[in-house]
Amino acid sequence: MGNFFKKYLNCLKKKALRPEDSRGRRHRKKDDRNDAEYYDVLDPYRLDSKKLRNSKGYRRLGGKTQVYSLPDNPHVRTRLIHTDEVVSIAVTIAEILGLNVTLTEAIAVGHDIGHTPYGHLGERFLAKVTGKEFRHEIMSVTVAQHIERKGSGLNLTYETLLGMFNHSRGKRALEIDTAIPLECTVAMYADKIAYTFSDFNDASRYGYLNKEKHRADKELWESLGKDQRDRTLNCVKALVEESAEKGFISFADSDIANRYRRLRDWMYQRIYGEVNWKIQETILEQAYEFFQKDSFFGGCDPVIPLALLTDREVEMIGDILRASKRLDIDGIRGFGIMEIIPHIRWKGVDPFDPDLDWGKK
Repeated sequence: MGNFFKKYLNCLKKKALRPEDSRGRRHRKKDDRNDAEYYDVLDPYRLDSKKLRNSKGYRRLGGKTQVYSLPDNPHVRTRLIHTDEVVSIAVTIAEILGLNVTLTEAIAVGHDIGHTPYGHLGERFLAKVTGKEFRHEIMSVTVAQHIERKGSGLNLTYETLLGMFNHSRGKRALEIDTAIPLECTVAMYADKIAYTFSDFNDASRYGYLNKEKHRADKELWESLGKDQRDRTLNCVKALVEESAEKGFISFADSDIANRYRRLRDWMYQRIYGEVNWKIQETILEQAYEFFQKDSFFGGCDPVIPLALLTDREVEMIGDILRASKRLDIDGIRGFGIMEIIPHIRWKGVDPFDPDLDWGKK
């Protein structure tokens, strides 16, 4: 570890959340039969991370959009690769500052398991058809508590769920909540740092960075470093230094933080809106209508099966429709949702409610 990071090693250790301070799990140990053998030997948050990595929601991330759907270039990120990059950055920051590494890792592993197909297009679509604000961070907590393991949930600790719920900011400023554990804020910042530079990288691969069109903006991204690794390292160093000085997690006041914020805003203004999603949105409309009407999905909010689909599954629905075939249960028999929906029908699973009141003091 370099001298810079050694200077700040374990500087916030006294503020780290200790395993013994956890508010626990929703269900008692004896009710979590599948994991009972681990409880006496594993850190509770390490167990959360194991549960999440073995979950169906985590597996589905390999088939979901980060920015570009179904990339033909294997180096372009899927939502799963993005998640792994967030874990790497979050754990690095937590290790340097002396925070709870296993909690930080668990939050990062689980933060996006509720994401929709086609990324934020899926969120916008569901908000449009329901008239409610669909938020993938709420869906992530819903998946973890009420959809995984045939509807019985993963029985994660409250702190992991809280971090998953608090990781997203969308286009909003990166405000922090000092009432939640520092590890939650680390995961939030790691998510933003990871996607900004990775998405920039992938936009370049797909030709969305035009040297002539964006010539005036070149200084902005080059001021953060010569490449993705350099930019990420510079942001991590600035975050660590600022957090050490303030005594809490912060990435707002340094020159690097200001440049980063400008690049993140630039990405929303110049890059994310450039992708054409018209065809995908049409397919989503047909799929949603099908989930509303087909009796197999009765007793289940149609938002849920749509949100659980992978990009490939939506494309398969599109293939059925483009062939002028009737969309029916037989056509989607092999989809992941077919082994999930029977276990959550009539359970009142609400994709708009994080249902975290049980852990509040």
